[in-house]
Amino acid sequence: MDFRQTACFVAVAEELHFGRAAARLNLSQPPLSQQIKGLEERLGVRLFDRNRRGVRLTAAGEVYLRYARQILSLAESGADAARRAGLGEAGDLRVGYSASALYSDPVLVAIARHRHRHPAVNIRLVEHTTDQCVHALEAGRIDLALVRGPLPDLARNWPDERRTVVSREGLAVVFPPDHPLALADGALGTGLSLHELRGERFVILARRLGTALNSLLDELFAAAGVQPRIAVETAEMASLLGLVEAGTGVAIVPAAVARQRGARFESERFEGQRFGDGRLVALPLREPGAEMDLFVLWPPKPLPIAHRLGAAVAAAFQG
Repeated sequence: MDFRQTACFVAVAEELHFGRAAARLNLSQPPLSQQIKGLEERLGVRLFDRNRRGVRLTAAGEVYLRYARQILSLAESGADAARRAGLGEAGDLRVGYSASALYSDPVLVAIARHRHRHPAVNIRLVEHTTDQCVHALEAGRIDLALVRGPLPDLARNWPDERRTVVSREGLAVVFPPDHPLALADGALGTGLSLHELRGERFVILARRLGTALNSLLDELFAAAGVQPRIAVETAEMASLLGLVEAGTGVAIVPAAVARQRGARFESERFEGQRFGDGRLVALPLREPGAEMDLFVLWPPKPLPIAHRLGAAVAAAFQG
């Protein structure tokens, strides 16, 4: 398909005058006539009848004009879409995320604002574990990942430009408001150690999932010399918090997760503390290394569209 020939044809068909069509296209008349002749030869039909009284479309020309206009319109739309995709303003964006990453107000705000500002970007959110997100990036199945650390060994060896820490915060112990821990005045304001939780039964994410949270908790329990008693394992963060509300056990989660659930924070150690609906109470976990980084992870060759969202997430945490 020669778009220049098609554009020349449409101009002549609309003007029905070679001179006016040439002026419209900023061409001289002989090259315009050559373009029309070449198009007619390629199609094998005459598109115009020419005589001393002027120019008119043939039956074949009338039919081709309908399609030619659509062709040029689609070509223009395609070029515009390509330009916008190149600028990160349009296209499909596959975003992998670990469950706890979306339990963060700045992340949710950044995604919502990005959807509003760039409606031509189709954000497809896909939930994975941190490890699965890393491998999906390597395989090209996603364009960006929002995950909490610790990162698997593969990602730790990536160059710095492929991973950006946008937030770091502590872990929280969550339990129902009628739990004895909620009534222990000595714990308020200082948090709880794993030794103080030795008698508790824990609700955790299923070990088969291989989550970053479980990896960190395993390290913390081992360092503290504490063997946790597991009450139940569940596949989803929402279910985990629901089981805690029901009194099944206590749980350790990123502080942002407890905050999103509306937990009542009983310690000034949590920056930006807020008081929720009271169905859960949260206290800081008082252990060395009891914190998680929130990462934006990139593929080896990130798309402009991915850079835009990643930058928006990082900016949301900066104010």
